[in-house]
Amino acid sequence: MTHAEKIINRFGQVEDDQKYTKLVDLFTDDAVYYDPFAGAQIGRQAIFEFMSEMERVIPKMGVYFSDWETSADSHVGWAKWNMVVPLNQVNHPISGQSLYRLRDGKVCFVADYVDAVAYARIRSDRRPDASSASLVNQGTTMTGSAGVRMQSLWQEREESWSPIVGGVVSVSQIAVEETVAWAQWSCRTADATYAGWSLHRIDATDINSFDYWQ
Repeated sequence: MTHAEKIINRFGQVEDDQKYTKLVDLFTDDAVYYDPFAGAQIGRQAIFEFMSEMERVIPKMGVYFSDWETSADSHVGWAKWNMVVPLNQVNHPISGQSLYRLRDGKVCFVADYVDAVAYARIRSDRRPDASSASLVNQGTTMTGSAGVRMQSLWQEREESWSPIVGGVVSVSQIAVEETVAWAQWSCRTADATYAGWSLHRIDATDINSFDYWQ
């Protein structure tokens, strides 16, 4: 397991006691944590205040995060997870994903996403925002050995792929290393523009993609 994967796994392990402020030391001083409900938390102090509020609110709501799956090299990684929300004595798992960048062994950027459609079924008054996550400073532009392959993949996707009929895809950010990558993109149709993000696993012959949009 790489150092970055160990770091990312700690975001899931903190659910053991939901003491989210323990994560603050994992961040660089200028880190950005993008939450789909609270927006961008910029700098360790803002992240500490956000995590403190998480500690106060999340346990009272009975919400928890489970089923973490992580993938990372040394400075690029991602995670899949479920946010479990109780409602009327029924637990509702809502899928989510996180994008990570690390610099000098610490996290300099995180963007969290949740399934907006699933969330709307239980909280129609509050919609997660995915559209701004690609606009914030990510703290590093480091790339890796699979960079050319990823650029080629997304050039092909922009020219000939869309998850929505009639859509035009435009990639805004790509983070890539040797075996792991992620991308942030948008899909424009005649009626709307959708925010999209993709998780990638890379091997010698294939690039596997997990695509999401809302």
